[in-house]
Amino acid sequence: YNYDLVEEMPARTVILDRKGEEIGTIHGTSRRLMDGHTLPDFFKEALYAREDKNFRHHGGVDYRGVARATLRNIKDRDFSEGASTLTMQLARNTYELREKKSLSRKCLEIAITYQIEKRFSKEEILTHYLNRIYFGSGANGLEEASLTYFNCPAHQLNRNQSAMLVGIIRAPHAFSPFRNLKGAITQRDQVLQRLVVLQKISESDIATITSEPLALHDRKSGDSHSSSHIERALRRPLEIVLDDAQIAQGGLTISSSIDGIRQLKLERHLSNLTLPVGCQAAALALDPRNGDILAVVGCREQMPSGFNRALDMHRGLGSELIEPLIATAALERNHLPIFGKPVTTGRQLGEQETIRLLKRFGLEGQFGKGDDLYRGTLTTSPLELAVAYATLLQGGERPAPSFVRKVMRGKKELFHRLPAFYPAFSRHAMTETLPTHLEGYSLSKFDFWSAILTDECVQIIWIGHDQPVRLQLTDEVKATLRNF
Repeated sequence: YNYDLVEEMPARTVILDRKGEEIGTIHGTSRRLMDGHTLPDFFKEALYAREDKNFRHHGGVDYRGVARATLRNIKDRDFSEGASTLTMQLARNTYELREKKSLSRKCLEIAITYQIEKRFSKEEILTHYLNRIYFGSGANGLEEASLTYFNCPAHQLNRNQSAMLVGIIRAPHAFSPFRNLKGAITQRDQVLQRLVVLQKISESDIATITSEPLALHDRKSGDSHSSSHIERALRRPLEIVLDDAQIAQGGLTISSSIDGIRQLKLERHLSNLTLPVGCQAAALALDPRNGDILAVVGCREQMPSGFNRALDMHRGLGSELIEPLIATAALERNHLPIFGKPVTTGRQLGEQETIRLLKRFGLEGQFGKGDDLYRGTLTTSPLELAVAYATLLQGGERPAPSFVRKVMRGKKELFHRLPAFYPAFSRHAMTETLPTHLEGYSLSKFDFWSAILTDECVQIIWIGHDQPVRLQLTDEVKATLRNF
């Protein structure tokens, strides 16, 4: 048998923002891996009392229990009686031995149990057991169950919640608190009575424990900290830095570049804008100092699907937003930019040289011809435009944009990204002053762009229709964009 399977199990991949707060999950099964060392002592005592009172001392098998169960099985000619320890349950669940109820199956289960006890510490066995078992309502593992039922991580469970979760282990579907709260409470009470019998608590403690808040989670309330936009956007970069097996296995912790507060604020702002019927919007914020993508919103809907306009859409720009880029290109070739007249500035360079220099900003769209190019007839995405302006803020060094800072599986680091920059323009090409806010329509009037520039953040917003039509925004909407 492959005993690595004991600790390897499909689980959710958790996404953290730049401050270490969870903002979403992707891939894997509805399971989150936790470490048994962090569990409250009361939870452990309740589990041992209910499932395996000698867990810390036996070698994996409760001989008296097995002998008693075997005699009963022989007498009844049935092999459903278990007397299983936590380690035996872990063996059974890991290797799918539950359907083979026979004496040979029980012997195989015992043999595997001994091997698990030899290879793993008691704390590791406890951790793998609690990570693997099902707790009902789609929750695999204790951490997922704790978040599902009580909206808190397992290490924060109080005694009342702990006793209930232990109580439903034997019949998680029948006694799920969401399906059968009365039954779940009955199971909790049985766990507490068992603790009294084993003298772990007193009878008088029960009232105190059950008075602690159960705080059953309202599933309809949703999770205000998660972002479907981030969950969807992060799938692509993960497919670049991880192989298929790592992605399918899940159970990873992704330390992302995302600023969780900025992300949710930007999502709300875009969804609340009063725009023409059928009008879409997209936004991206980037830290010019290191290329970290701080926020990305691919559409106005809360549950995005399909095309991500912030990353993949290329639409017409306009003269107001291209002028700083044209001016930099001119300075790079020792020409004097004429501010307010991008066409005159561009003519000094010529069409082909202008395109060649604009590509240094990372612009990869379609470029216009002749004077139309200098007026901003080129297509770009919010991501590309953010990188272009970040290059100006960084004195000509173009940052490589990135969502992912680090990928961990448990304590093992699978990927670590350091900031990267590419020399694009010389220092002398940088203008002394750069506008803090740029906005304007594309030459076709189909698209509206807004850019806010600071030393810490470049924030780009695009507004338009997926099938281009003339666009006219109110002054109120424009003012709102400036204050994002």
